[in-house]
Amino acid sequence: MDRRNIAASIFFMMMMNVSAQGHVTPDQFAFSVDSNLVYGTAPDYLGNTITLQLDLYKPIGDPDAARPLLVLVHGGTWLAGCKADPGSGVVALARAFAGRGYVVASVDYRLGWHKENYVPTPAGPPVWPESSLGLYPADTLEIVRALYRSQQDVKGAIRWLKGRAEIDSTCAEKTFVGGESAGGFTALAVAFLDRPEEKPPSCGAIADAPMPDANLLNQTGYGCAVQTWTVTPTMLERPDLGPVDGTLNLNGTDARVRGVASLFGGVPTDALALNWWQGVDTPAVYLFHQSCDGIVPFNVGRPYQTISGYCNLGATPWHYNYPIITGSNAIATIFQTMAQPPVYTTDFITCDAFNSDIALFDCIRYANNGAYHAPGNITDRATNIAAFLEPMASDPDACLGAGVTDPQQAATRIFPQPATDRVRIIDPALHGTVTLRMIAMDGRTVKRETILGSHGNVECTFGNEVPNGLYLLRFSTTIASGSARVIVAR
Repeated sequence: MDRRNIAASIFFMMMMNVSAQGHVTPDQFAFSVDSNLVYGTAPDYLGNTITLQLDLYKPIGDPDAARPLLVLVHGGTWLAGCKADPGSGVVALARAFAGRGYVVASVDYRLGWHKENYVPTPAGPPVWPESSLGLYPADTLEIVRALYRSQQDVKGAIRWLKGRAEIDSTCAEKTFVGGESAGGFTALAVAFLDRPEEKPPSCGAIADAPMPDANLLNQTGYGCAVQTWTVTPTMLERPDLGPVDGTLNLNGTDARVRGVASLFGGVPTDALALNWWQGVDTPAVYLFHQSCDGIVPFNVGRPYQTISGYCNLGATPWHYNYPIITGSNAIATIFQTMAQPPVYTTDFITCDAFNSDIALFDCIRYANNGAYHAPGNITDRATNIAAFLEPMASDPDACLGAGVTDPQQAATRIFPQPATDRVRIIDPALHGTVTLRMIAMDGRTVKRETILGSHGNVECTFGNEVPNGLYLLRFSTTIASGSARVIVAR
């Protein structure tokens, strides 16, 4: 068999392998995790500059050059939680989807919101943990503003990830977003808050927040640790939060997603008043919720209204300044009434509603069951989400020819093809110092080289440490960059 037939066989086996397995079967691949990748910086609610990071899970041994990308968002009331919390459902989902052949990003985002000026008996020590002193928002606007900041950040992360699609072997047209609790709210906002006229009025410039009394706590998660902030008067300003898409990583890509998975999330009532559901590109929606959720209402209400209203152990209830939200079941009901609803599915678990007549006993039941604010069996959730997304994740037309057709520009020539131990690249942009990287289809860099004094062409040499297969050869100078497909077949 000559080398051309070997190359054709490599392509055929790659594509047959991808199409046969799809992205539903679990544990197809091992995976690596690139931790703490910085995708930007932004000011938090107090004006502090926050470094924004994500963890990137990549399948190992997957030859697909157009893998689906799933961006996951943790929960925590926009106060706590982080991308790498081992107890978080998003970490378990990230591992489950990387094993199915997805590239998965678990994203941190800006946390925190302003507090009330004074609370008579706040939830806190000795009965509640100290962090509960931070549960009292200044007003209903604070939670909407926190949601707005988080969706701006995640959109910036999506653009950053799409901008490096070739490095990660992903298909920008097969991007999905999901999250749990506050992350579910954020995922829905990323998917549907996509027009300037949908911006909530509370996310413009508004009056300063009050100075919180010393009996409350400005504490947030930060980089999977805890940060306590001392508030000064200048930190109380509430400026305009900017455009709905944010300003991070405006690199020519967009933050559109093809599907969204919300686990026990919802939307503020602003979403209905401003008609977030309207848009040219309406993604498919997966909704999970437990019907008796004590944190985020299954239907319509204020977050924490069950736990805060009935199980506060003598503390001042904290839910009154949270906005009224629309939970998963109410969202599904709205979809049912729409003339042209998005494609959606529900994955609901029915449980006994809180019985206020026996509040003491039901508070114990809720305490023993995590307030029914959890994904339940995470294996089932991953299976159901993967099955719902599969037609889109494995759509052969979404990135037609990705990894098969030559991505090089017309001005770029590369030979010989297939190659054995070296290739020469000819491109007018190759002048001065040129950096070369040879990237395998699982995202690993297998060869790196710097060449000085180039004049329109360079040669990349490699040995047997680069096995037969399909590679992306990226080249960059101080003023330009590009890429070309390389087939290695000996």
